[in-house]
Amino acid sequence: MSLVQTWIAAVGVVAGVSAGVAGASWLWGRKFSDLQRHCDHLAASRNLLDQQNTQARRQVEQLQTELAELRLFAERARRKLAQLAEQPTAQPAVQTPPPPAAPPRASAQEVAQMLHRNDQRREPALARADQDDAGFEPTQVDPPDPL
Repeated sequence: MSLVQTWIAAVGVVAGVSAGVAGASWLWGRKFSDLQRHCDHLAASRNLLDQQNTQARRQVEQLQTELAELRLFAERARRKLAQLAEQPTAQPAVQTPPPPAAPPRASAQEVAQMLHRNDQRREPALARADQDDAGFEPTQVDPPDPL
C-alpha cells in the first residue's frame, strides 16, 4: 500500500464517522425536541390542574362557611319556633319588648370549630385529615393528546 492509499482510507474513515455522527445527532435531536415539547405540555397541564385544585379548595371552603351560617340560622329558627310553640295562645294585650338584636355572626375560627365537631360525629363518611386527598375523589388522568 502506498502512502496515498493510506491517506485516502484515513480520510474516508473520518468522513464516514463524521457522517454517522451528523446523522445520529440529527435523529436524536429530533427525538429530544419532541420529548422536550411533550414534557413542556405535561408541565403546563400539571400547573393548570394545580390552579384548578386550589380554586376548588377555595370554593369548598367558602361553601362550608356558608353551610355553617345556614346551620346557625336554622338552629335559631328552630329555637324561635320552639319558643313560640311554648307560649300560650290567649295572652293579655300586653306590649312585649322588641326582640334583642341578632347576636354577632360567628367568626371564621368558631365556624371551623363547629364544622370540626360536626365532622367528628360523621367521621366514617368523610375523609380523615391525615389522608393526602383530604376529601377529594381520586384524580383521573386523561391520556395525553397526540402530538
